[in-house]
Amino acid sequence: TIRRKLFDVREQRVHPHKDDKILTDWNGLMIAALSKAACAFDDLEYARAAGRAADFVLTNLRGSDVRLKHRWRDGHTAVAGNADDYAFFVWGLLELYEATFDAETLETARSLNGELVKHFWDDHDGGFFFTADDAEELIVRRKELHDGAIPSGNAVAMLNLLRLGRITGDSEFEAMAARIGRAFGREIAGLPSAHAQMLLAADFALGPSAEVVIVGDPGGTDTRQMLRSLRSHFLPDKVVLLRTVTEADSAISRIAEFTGMMTAVDNRATAYVCRNFVCQKPTNDVEEMMRLLVSQ
Repeated sequence: TIRRKLFDVREQRVHPHKDDKILTDWNGLMIAALSKAACAFDDLEYARAAGRAADFVLTNLRGSDVRLKHRWRDGHTAVAGNADDYAFFVWGLLELYEATFDAETLETARSLNGELVKHFWDDHDGGFFFTADDAEELIVRRKELHDGAIPSGNAVAMLNLLRLGRITGDSEFEAMAARIGRAFGREIAGLPSAHAQMLLAADFALGPSAEVVIVGDPGGTDTRQMLRSLRSHFLPDKVVLLRTVTEADSAISRIAEFTGMMTAVDNRATAYVCRNFVCQKPTNDVEEMMRLLVSQ
């Protein structure tokens, strides 16, 4: 009763302003987290939430020129997207793809990563500037490197590039990632604890890492069993692709051409475990798939 009376009195006061703006970079981080949760807990509700967030950003924070904006509030966007907006949102989309295997999500991630490279990449010294090449002219275009409350945009972008390289088979992505590592290697070696995300990217680059392609019916029990087994083990240095058995769905083959010749053996869900695009003998057996992954 007393709390109710206090609340009624407080309601007569002027309310403080609420920070209810929607930011592209923070949503990218949340989309990545929700997508990871969807896989770890085998719960599609997390994936649906991640998908709704991604759709909102793409609908409201991407302009007709496909460039991202940083902020949305009350129906209005403002502030040109920075490197973190692109890197974090691409990260979210890559994780969302592995939760849903929607090839359009993967294509959007690749497209937005292209915008990041086009407008933020330092072709002279490597790494990404925080501001775009056509943004307000500053005395110095800085580069973010240290992890703080959120990870470094360059570190997230480096891991994105490595994953895109393994997904698409385009070695240029991995070459750019290597240049980021070389550009900041001295600073990272001097204080590794301040660059945890960059070390995750370096771990992926040094390997062993893997490309896993599952060929099967997305709704099939055998396909789901393979995916569930993959997701139940902590194997961060891998990319996972799903190629459906239906001829009508060739979207993933256009993005990852090396999957084009992969088929379902004996019309059952089949796993191709590859390292540096050299694939082991395909298998229908879940335990054999996991043995191939952890044995190298």
